[in-house]
Amino acid sequence: MDEISLYLLKNLKGFINNKNLGSFDGNWMELIQLANIHSVTGILGYMVMSYPDESNAQVAPLMRKQCLQSIGIFSQRAEKMKLLLQQMNEQGIDHLLFKGYVLKDYYPVPELRSYGDIDFLIRLDDRQKSDALMMHNCFERKTDWEPVFSYLKELEYYEIHTDVMEVDVSDKADYKEYFSHTWERAKWVEGHTWMLSPEDHLVYLLTHIAKHISSSGAGIRMYMDIAVFLQHFSNDLDWDYLQVELEKLCFIDFVNMVLSVVHEYFGIASPIPLKQIDKQVLDDFMEFTMAGGTFGHVGRDSGLIYLKRQDRNNENVSRMKTLINRAFPSAKSIESRYTYLQGKHWLLPVAWVHRLFRTKDTWVHHAEEAQSIMNTDTEEVLKLKRIYKEIGL
Repeated sequence: MDEISLYLLKNLKGFINNKNLGSFDGNWMELIQLANIHSVTGILGYMVMSYPDESNAQVAPLMRKQCLQSIGIFSQRAEKMKLLLQQMNEQGIDHLLFKGYVLKDYYPVPELRSYGDIDFLIRLDDRQKSDALMMHNCFERKTDWEPVFSYLKELEYYEIHTDVMEVDVSDKADYKEYFSHTWERAKWVEGHTWMLSPEDHLVYLLTHIAKHISSSGAGIRMYMDIAVFLQHFSNDLDWDYLQVELEKLCFIDFVNMVLSVVHEYFGIASPIPLKQIDKQVLDDFMEFTMAGGTFGHVGRDSGLIYLKRQDRNNENVSRMKTLINRAFPSAKSIESRYTYLQGKHWLLPVAWVHRLFRTKDTWVHHAEEAQSIMNTDTEEVLKLKRIYKEIGL
């Protein structure tokens, strides 16, 4: 990896371990841009404020501003979330908290764990009641397809799920079926608030990383989440239980990669023995991770993402097959969105037409996507496929 990526990783490691990891003599604007695409600019600003030196003197005012802005924004959002949860309790709407809103409390400065949206799970039977509450609160409904409705109002952005896993991460296991039992694993907290046990939350977080890698990519913040999670729970996790659950999801090799990254770049020792990973494989994986930003979209054509998903174990690159699958997806791949397909796959042609007209405002985007699929470099696709195979996906 380049000097800028390594220094940003050192800063993130220093943040969670409360250590100064040295000065930086490179290009600060490039460093700030990298932090920005990974949504960790506030943390970089905090480290500049905490450990000032000559190398960062010129950017110190800017970084202080970034840090304080992050703290201010996310403090406001956390308070507004508390008010929304109070209303959910008053309305008798069960809600299960997970992901960023929970993880922030494991960070040294919770307000510096940024999030684009706040996710939580409700029961399907409460969808209408939940939606009515959000409309009463003057939110704009941005997405209204099951299994997730999203809502926006000024700084607040929520994704309210009735299912936490709408796609299969790979063809190795039935991930959708496994996570359809999330409420059965939920632990009651108080009122109508629920959470997952640390073990089940960790299984979800690992699957969530795999889901993002499977679609486009997962930035370094997701691995930092795992680092602070392991740091917070230390030796309290039941690894015998976790081993069983991860084997159900065929995740042993993938988790080995994640924990290797967490150990190598954040200094958090793995609670289980790890298999040695070839250094070149780890380097290639981290370069891929750092280049793509928070969700892997930065600087990558959509064609590369879709082509690498097609026949992952096949060394060939089928552009026409990828185009056909994008235009005419299988019933299984879209039935979570078009719920009338569930148990009625013979309605698939209706869903294709429905999908065409529902997304007509993005036809230009679809045309650009098709062009990207046809023009993406074959060697880049094959390199990405090899990385995915090495990490167990």
